[in-house]
Amino acid sequence: MGKRKLLRAKGPSKGHQTTRLVVSRQLKTGSGRVFYCEAGLGAPVVLIHGLGASCRWWFEIFPEMTSAHFRLLAPDLPGFGRSTGSLLMMDQAARAVIDFADRVGLRQFFLGGHSMGGAIAAQVAADYGTRVRRLVLIDSAGIPGIGVARVLGRLVQPWSWCPPYFYKTLISDMVRAGPRNLLSSMKYLRVFDIRPTLRRIKTPTLVIWGARDSLTPVDHGHQIASLLSDARLEIVAGARHIPMVRDAETVARLMIDFYKQDLKERR
Repeated sequence: MGKRKLLRAKGPSKGHQTTRLVVSRQLKTGSGRVFYCEAGLGAPVVLIHGLGASCRWWFEIFPEMTSAHFRLLAPDLPGFGRSTGSLLMMDQAARAVIDFADRVGLRQFFLGGHSMGGAIAAQVAADYGTRVRRLVLIDSAGIPGIGVARVLGRLVQPWSWCPPYFYKTLISDMVRAGPRNLLSSMKYLRVFDIRPTLRRIKTPTLVIWGARDSLTPVDHGHQIASLLSDARLEIVAGARHIPMVRDAETVARLMIDFYKQDLKERR
């Protein structure tokens, strides 16, 4: 079962009952271990974190979403968080997400991804579209042209994109990832182009973007939404690169409403 941890998030402001406990689990693979966090009961949602991050970057939206009867599963990608391994190419990372879903018994699921995780989530929806019920992309990577120097500059100036109370999580996850994984990921994402992948996605998609994102500018959100066949863009005012941390209630509500549309249609 793994260890139980209390979330720091305050939970839904409307006072609904919420699950604040998250269970940490692990799966053995042929080459190591995959750790993931799970909370709640209901329709399954798989959440993919970004570069240098971990499942903990989703914790702020856990209380709101579990109170809305969703089962959240957030794995640490290979080489990040507590999972072993190293950076995977985009198609390999997408396959790893599907393997994870298979291992935890998910035939179909809702999917969300942030930054690098957004590019991976898009690849999953393009390659395995029948498995993904609805897709959410949050400040996704994948529009090329952002230099390594710019990304490194922002990483050493976290105040330009990360709330101060989140520094401890940010720094500890970057240290766990290590310089090799971080630099390799940056170089790969610098040239990776998500646009051909987006044109293959038929899954209904919600694109969420921080209005003040200095890592992946809001123009990237407009480009991504325009290339998807069934998508809408929501801008979170005041948020930077990690709106699900900066404005967790808004992001959680957007995701809940979007996913619940699918549940209503199926009923």
